[in-house]
Amino acid sequence: MEFIPDFFKKAPLGTFEESVCSPKAPSSTWSGIVIQAPQRILLEPGETPSVPICGYYLVPAVAAMDGPPFAVHVRPVDSDSVYTGKVIEEGENEPEDPPPPEAPRHSREDLEGVSIGGHFNIDAQRYLRKRLDPGSYEATVTYAGAVSNKVLIEIRMP
Repeated sequence: MEFIPDFFKKAPLGTFEESVCSPKAPSSTWSGIVIQAPQRILLEPGETPSVPICGYYLVPAVAAMDGPPFAVHVRPVDSDSVYTGKVIEEGENEPEDPPPPEAPRHSREDLEGVSIGGHFNIDAQRYLRKRLDPGSYEATVTYAGAVSNKVLIEIRMP
């Protein structure tokens, strides 16, 4: 499998760290989600595509508490169908044990005006129920009521 641009082959998929494919926040006062993905993915016959999407988000903490979960949306350009998958990561980012009862709990009032953010590197195909066949697709990511920019991804055989 080849990616254009080729630096997407170095994307540390399944992580929440800044990487070679991470976009930058548009400005210091910006809030939302920004993503980048390969423009083209070249597959060998029988190969299932890996569809790297690298991003950065900064959203209000209250919206993250109340809003919809992190999700990826992929739409074939020639169709009205949209394939959606909730992005649920398992492993080192999840606490092994719940916090003790005496641990401080933040109230909604404590979180007013507070934003949370970070990087992410996902394989969109992992979260979709339908395999992406050769074609052109638009992809977006949503989280906490925010919608990312659209990226165009072309998957094709060499």
